[in-house]
Amino acid sequence: MNPKDISVAEYLKFFGNQPGGIVLRWQFAGDHGERLSILEEALDRCYSRLVDTRGLNEDRSEDELSMQVANMLSASGISARHDRHINGHCDIVVDAEDGFMWLGEAKIHSDYSWLADGFLQLSTRYGTAMEGRDHGELIIYHRAGNSLNVLTTWQDRLFANHPDTELSFDIAQPKLFFRTVHKCPNSGCDFHVRHTIIPLMHAPEK
Repeated sequence: MNPKDISVAEYLKFFGNQPGGIVLRWQFAGDHGERLSILEEALDRCYSRLVDTRGLNEDRSEDELSMQVANMLSASGISARHDRHINGHCDIVVDAEDGFMWLGEAKIHSDYSWLADGFLQLSTRYGTAMEGRDHGELIIYHRAGNSLNVLTTWQDRLFANHPDTELSFDIAQPKLFFRTVHKCPNSGCDFHVRHTIIPLMHAPEK
């Protein structure tokens, strides 16, 4: 078969998980749920690249790291912008013509109150929980080691301070995220947050 004659369906069957396949799947996404799944897959690739180059990024700020993520998404054909104004300056905003909008708020972990600020920004400033706009992510850049312990502690503190927030997906090693859902104060509809920690410790002994 001539590669030029291959159909989109055939291409996606064999190469759907490759970067070129992600571009096509994003363009042909049939609904908001499918679009979210593709986006999170692309985000996980971006996070892995940050981890793989953490030694070169150890002095990068939140904005610089988030800009890298947004640029990588854009290079994958996913419309992403850094520091876009959505009732405030949201770190990463992804949208599509079908009304889809995803919000990412990033924090370099210094203390848990800083993470709490990020959760409140997503919940009370940026998020609306309208159709296609009911998912966001707290992105935690962590450089001190044992990121799993930090994520577990953050989960415990979050529920202690926000009893109206429910766990929808618990931490499942080696996945470094958990999911929550709560009522958006603005619309009263459910808003879903993925809390993801990116382990960026760089302390080689040799």
